[in-house]
This record gives sequence, structure tokens and C-alpha cells, in this order.
Amino acid sequence: MDTSKVKVEIFGNTYSIRGDAPADYIRSLAEFVDRKMMEVSESTGSTSQLQIAILAALNIADEYFQLNRKKTGMDGALEEKTRMLISMLAEGLIGDILSRMN
Repeated sequence: MDTSKVKVEIFGNTYSIRGDAPADYIRSLAEFVDRKMMEVSESTGSTSQLQIAILAALNIADEYFQLNRKKTGMDGALEEKTRMLISMLAEGLIGDILSRMN
């Protein structure tokens, strides 16, 4: 894949980002980080860019962990339902249920 070099602005600073992802994707990531930093800045009133960046990174990490936990929970529920269906198939119960429906 081609390497893209994109200039982005995050929290008033310009960065040249090089990556394998499409330029639009890199820009959208930078916009996301910029929004997070703005939110943190407004909510804390801090002027330290380092502190704002660290708090924004912690907020992003929190969102990531919560989504990951939610996904894992869904995967577990799906796996359990799949086991139940396989068990019902093995016992012939699904065939009985479907024949009653017709």
C-alpha cells in the first residue's frame, strides 16, 4: 500500500503525518483528536497542552476500553446462543419446532 503524507492541524499545531492509511482517514483521525482536546480544554480550563493531550488520550482510551468490553460481551452472548442452537440441533429440537410452525 502507498504511504500517504498528510498535513493536519491538532489543537492549533500543524503536523505532517505519514502512514499507510488513506489521507482522508488520517485527516478524520486528526479531527477526532482535535475535538477531544478541545472538549478537555473547555471542561478543565487548563492551558497546558501536555496536560490537555494526556487527558484527551485518557478519554479516548476509556472510550476504546468501554467499546471493547461491550463488543466482548456481545461476542460472548452470541457464542452462548450459538452453542444453544447447536445443542438444539443435536437433540433434534429445532426440526420439531420448525415442523410445528409449518
